[in-house]
Amino acid sequence: MRTLRLASAVAATALLVGGLTACSSSGSGAGKDAAAPAGGTSPATAAAGSGGSSASAGSSAAAGAVKPDPNQDPKAALLASAAVMEKAKGAKLTRTTGDGGSGSYVWQPGSAALDLALKDKGTESRMLAVDSALYTGLDAETAALMNGKKWLKLDPKSAGGDGRAGGAEDYGSIAGMLVALNPGAQLAANAGAGRLSRVGEEKIDGVDTVHYRSEAPIDEVAKLLPIGKDQFDLVSGLLKKDGDTSTVDFWINGKGELVQQTNTNTGAGLGGPQTFKYTEIGSTPAVKAPADSEVMDFADMLKSPGN
Repeated sequence: MRTLRLASAVAATALLVGGLTACSSSGSGAGKDAAAPAGGTSPATAAAGSGGSSASAGSSAAAGAVKPDPNQDPKAALLASAAVMEKAKGAKLTRTTGDGGSGSYVWQPGSAALDLALKDKGTESRMLAVDSALYTGLDAETAALMNGKKWLKLDPKSAGGDGRAGGAEDYGSIAGMLVALNPGAQLAANAGAGRLSRVGEEKIDGVDTVHYRSEAPIDEVAKLLPIGKDQFDLVSGLLKKDGDTSTVDFWINGKGELVQQTNTNTGAGLGGPQTFKYTEIGSTPAVKAPADSEVMDFADMLKSPGN
């Protein structure tokens, strides 16, 4: 069925964007409260003073002029950066692999949202996550079949409680992958579970950074993230389509900001590393849901003739 193929494409897009080693809590579909585990302070915040430079967040990485310490312990560097990025709460994302793409991600607890446009092999796609639901843009051909609707909505509330009813099980994996984009969560989890190394000093867009690498079993990293037991097996299984371990590279500037990240394990067998840059760090642009008149709900789509 075209609807199910479309839903699978949505899941693949989400895995392409966030696929590395993370899952989410079983609550918000947009990664609500992803930066801190339930019931306490996040590992990044708790360890912010344990070593390294506790740089202030909120400035663009491109404006950073502070030279990072190339001899800093990798674990201390990742934990300090995790605290900085958690405080920043948002940034602009730019993908430099494939045909590129860009957008905004806000990981502020309680109002996390993502608006991302991607290009692959000449095909453009757009993904929007806001208000605990995920929307994927429809191409002109599909929109024509959907009475001119421009967006397909995946929402656990309308899909049957846990988001797995009626063929909408993809929603759970998408929601989980959004937490993988939270740089604070990624840095802290990899600091705790990864085999860490310092690759060297490199310039990213003219800014001095230190390049670190984490190699870790996916399950071990996932255990250190704000994770719901009901989603652990689902998301871990999807990520393991590219193997049981992940390799993540982090480029951190002198302010402790994560300015670039490469994920080798992208999940869903997509193949090839995916690299994203973080700029305008500290910005939290408004991400709004599409108008109801432009949206086709996935649950309603399944009820249409032929499905």
